Amino acid sequence: MPYVVYEAIYAPQANAEEPQFTPSELRMRFGTRAVHELALVDHLKQQPLVACHAAVAPVTCVPGDLTADVVPFDSEHAPPPAVASIVGCAAIDAASEQERLARTRIESAPISERFTFPEGSAALSPDATNSARDVAKHMTEDPGLECLGLVGQTTPGEPVALAEARARAVKQLLISLGVDSRRLLTIAANARVASSGTQAQPAIDPESRRVSLRVMLQTSTKSAP
Repeated sequence: MPYVVYEAIYAPQANAEEPQFTPSELRMRFGTRAVHELALVDHLKQQPLVACHAAVAPVTCVPGDLTADVVPFDSEHAPPPAVASIVGCAAIDAASEQERLARTRIESAPISERFTFPEGSAALSPDATNSARDVAKHMTEDPGLECLGLVGQTTPGEPVALAEARARAVKQLLISLGVDSRRLLTIAANARVASSGTQAQPAIDPESRRVSLRVMLQTSTKSAP
């Protein structure tokens, strides 16, 4: 039976009367069946501020372990799980969605569009909008394409951060054309480094400065029996 565990971190607020002593943060774990994952998250979000206590032993003035008054999660009285409540790329890792994905995941067709960039830049080319419109149209017409990976790439000598910046530039363009941001996942790919030695260095292909598209999650719009 799938099970999830969340860790809530509570940071004590400084006390004006005792500014020299502020306890370290308190970490508390909460677990439940995967079907109640969202209910557990909502339960914790409703308690962003809680009372904390650190009891002092009679023989010392040093506070003891810190405790927090967090209301326990009651899975027996939790609201029923929503159907397909987690959408987009987040569904890939959500324990509560694995049963649905196992029933509906299908083989995806590749997407040929790609976005190229000048050397050392994450600026989109003038024709990027036309390519992005085609991608946005594809995703609108295919709701089963739940997660699209935007793989930013660089050539040797360019920083890895530039690959992420290129992927984010394409993501923002697609969002501006109406694509749900939850269906987009940016990925930075390292540049291929040539081997050392007397071997001639291969010519750098400008097309390697690009963002290519990879379908990360494709499901059928009809649930399997």
